[in-house]
Amino acid sequence: MKRMKALLLCGALVTAMLAGCGSSESKETSENSGAGSGSTETSETADTSSESGGGTENTSNIVVGFSTGAAGTTFRQEGIDDFTVVAEEYKAEGRIKDYKIVNNTTNFDSNEQAGIIRDFINDEEVNVIVVNPNSPTDLNGVLAEAVGAGKIVVAVDCEVDVEGVYCVSIDHYAWGKRVAEYIADALDGEGNVIQVYGGEGHPANNERLRATEDVLAEYPNIKMISSTSGNWDNQTAKQVTSQILGGGTQIDGVITQDSMGYGCLSAFDDLGVYPKAAFIECGTANLKLYDEIVEKGVEISICSQPNPASIVASGLRIAVNLAEGKELDESKLGGLYGRACIYDVKNWFTNENLDELRALLEGKGDDYLLTEYWTEEEAQAFFK
Repeated sequence: MKRMKALLLCGALVTAMLAGCGSSESKETSENSGAGSGSTETSETADTSSESGGGTENTSNIVVGFSTGAAGTTFRQEGIDDFTVVAEEYKAEGRIKDYKIVNNTTNFDSNEQAGIIRDFINDEEVNVIVVNPNSPTDLNGVLAEAVGAGKIVVAVDCEVDVEGVYCVSIDHYAWGKRVAEYIADALDGEGNVIQVYGGEGHPANNERLRATEDVLAEYPNIKMISSTSGNWDNQTAKQVTSQILGGGTQIDGVITQDSMGYGCLSAFDDLGVYPKAAFIECGTANLKLYDEIVEKGVEISICSQPNPASIVASGLRIAVNLAEGKELDESKLGGLYGRACIYDVKNWFTNENLDELRALLEGKGDDYLLTEYWTEEEAQAFFK
């Protein structure tokens, strides 16, 4: 009976999440991913402090508040979904009491996110805060307030420089550098390129822009025709790419990020002109579009690597272990400020090994983005 109750609770949670966190729109077919609009909602699980799915008595007092920073798109929804999977795992094991998920109404709005974090600070139940920060600096004050209030605080998907706040992130500079270097090398060091980047001011985006600038400084014969925001949204990325192409300048290379590769490439396809080299996202529809273009006899050098939306689930693992009193092994931390658990992206694809990506995407819907996160064992490897 206890197990049946827990299953019913999980089912109710999933229904609430889908209704409350914005639709999981197709990254490619709806051209909306990475960051899109969504209503501010708090998704709370039912109180299962007395019983959990595995029949384990839940005596934990840990309640996690998660500020997503943005919502309503495939990228964000995949992260929210996997965060929920890990949170439910911990509830069933009796390791946390509950969790709350709150989305921004206005995506990437730091002031609104600061208000959400202050709500968590003032919530006597919440003692752990996981946040995907919308700014590298604008939230520092409120994050310091949270630490001062005795909350465990973990920033995910990017890094902030706040004493007492640990971070869980990929190395976004290395991520962007790898893409820019591939495009530059594929063009033999000369040609016209465009860059369609992510959310303005977002820490992860800032690092990728810095990487592109550093790489192209080594390639004087590559000209940056335009560098503009696609806001981690395929529809926006397609619009800005179409506007650039409307100027008539030949574009040889496309430097972009996850959640915008489909939009950029589809703008070229609509006009029947194609770049020589481009980044495509690790998603089903973008790979299908690339294959359709190749079938027309077009040759494009492509690269692809995931930016795991589920990094937030990895961050939850670190946060809960910290809340349980475990101590991080400082020798295993890195990043910009030496307080980050760095997630090493496992996959990198080019024309040479694209069949590996096809295998990973086989049977997935057009809205699927390749993602990954730490197992419990992998997360605990960061602790003493």
